[in-house]
Amino acid sequence: TTIGLALTILASSVSADNVGWVDYLSENNVEFHDLPLTWQSGSKVPSWLSGTYVRNGPGQHTFGSERRHLNNWLDGFPKLHSFKFNGGKVLFSGKMLESKNYMDSVAAGELTPQITLNQFVNPADDWDMFEKFEIFYKMTDGTAYDNYNPMIWRFGEKNIENGIYMAVTDNPGGMQFNITDLSTKGIHLPSKLDLVTTGCAHPIREPGTDNSINYQTRLDLTGNSYIEVNRFTPEGGFDNPEPLTTFYPVKTAMVHSFSITEDYLVFFFYPIDVNPMEMFSSNFHIFEAVHWTDGLDTDIYIVGLKDGKVQHLTTEAMYSLHHANAYQTSKDEIVVDMCEQGHYALKDYLIREKLFNPPETSNMEYIPDYAFARHKINLATGETKKTVFINKINSVFVNMFDYPMINEQYRGREYCYVYGTSMVDYSRTAIIKKNLCNPTEDKFWYKENHYLSEIWFFPTPEGKSEDDGVIMTIAFDGEKKQSYLLLLDGFNLETVAIAYLPYNVPWTAHGMHFPEAQYDF
Repeated sequence: TTIGLALTILASSVSADNVGWVDYLSENNVEFHDLPLTWQSGSKVPSWLSGTYVRNGPGQHTFGSERRHLNNWLDGFPKLHSFKFNGGKVLFSGKMLESKNYMDSVAAGELTPQITLNQFVNPADDWDMFEKFEIFYKMTDGTAYDNYNPMIWRFGEKNIENGIYMAVTDNPGGMQFNITDLSTKGIHLPSKLDLVTTGCAHPIREPGTDNSINYQTRLDLTGNSYIEVNRFTPEGGFDNPEPLTTFYPVKTAMVHSFSITEDYLVFFFYPIDVNPMEMFSSNFHIFEAVHWTDGLDTDIYIVGLKDGKVQHLTTEAMYSLHHANAYQTSKDEIVVDMCEQGHYALKDYLIREKLFNPPETSNMEYIPDYAFARHKINLATGETKKTVFINKINSVFVNMFDYPMINEQYRGREYCYVYGTSMVDYSRTAIIKKNLCNPTEDKFWYKENHYLSEIWFFPTPEGKSEDDGVIMTIAFDGEKKQSYLLLLDGFNLETVAIAYLPYNVPWTAHGMHFPEAQYDF
């Protein structure tokens, strides 16, 4: 099997030609709608598979000009891809998200003045003084950065008529789109008077409800930063959230995700942040103004969902982009699981020169800064304890992964399984299933010159176990130079179904399944 072959390969270094890797990363801004897919012979697609899955990720980095090519992969302008499921039938669509800065750049044939994550491929192409003042002016009305890549979420009611489907990022606001045809409906921004400086790309569902929880950083009238945590109810939609609590953090931080239990929210504030006073001098490239501060701890804030009370604790300095899940073992203990990585990767891991040139030989070495870790928090004593899961199957993949996904029915509850995507030396990618209750049963799916991305777990209706379901990812066959939809068994990671796509999907970060978006075809 593919799994067994991978175990043999990973016993030593891996040499490969990275066949098709550059093709996988090629831009694709082509628009298409509701193209039927054909499953390969032998595919066993569950009859209950329904709803619409939407993926958000970079689709275009250049605009025809030889100047101002975006240098960070995530700086690419987002393209939405959707898969409408109706049992064994599936329709495939793709369309660029049409933000103002994107459309202006298309019209100009070159990137127009705006905030980016990194400086350009050629630093000599940077903004001149006039353009920097133009960006500064755009900041006053919230349009300096409207690249809402890479996350998707639904606010409002759980139906396609009144649901508010949004592309979101760590910037405040979001870009609404039509779930049926992926057309852009417009930007939602906070009021200028709200003085919001950052948002969070990963809202989270409140267990047992259809509410969404998210937070934003705001400025008070004296210029000090504080945190506002909001509850978005279906009735209130996106623009009318209910404030849950506010608090002043010891320090502000770059926070991309957080956790929820049945009673609490859990925020980790790492010793890394953007210095806003350096944005002008760094030519409005965000990561050029990001700093890690040695000697500072990570702050933990526990927020009560019922009363909004805030408890502050600390733990060792560390960094994580993505939390996996959290739950309570008692009234005094919270368990938080997350994918940790070196803070230094934030700035340069997705630089195009590195991303496009993975090594031909990989020693498949484990990097200690990259770990799937568990934090136990004692609310009574204020003590925290971190452990890294034991690797019982001697695979670099099963502890060094990101984009964690779980059976969402277990969000905020005790659970055993987390799925994720491992990228070793960029191009050695694997889908992993980590058994948190029995590490000897960790599994992964790996195939040389096949490139994998974030998964989604579809639970079997009335399933018999937590891992009873199928997982889906958008993969790329490097030898065929073609993207394909891959379904794997949630229990053993065996291949369930494959459908090759008529248009390639460049590597993307995040997606979301919307079960209410059902169509007859």
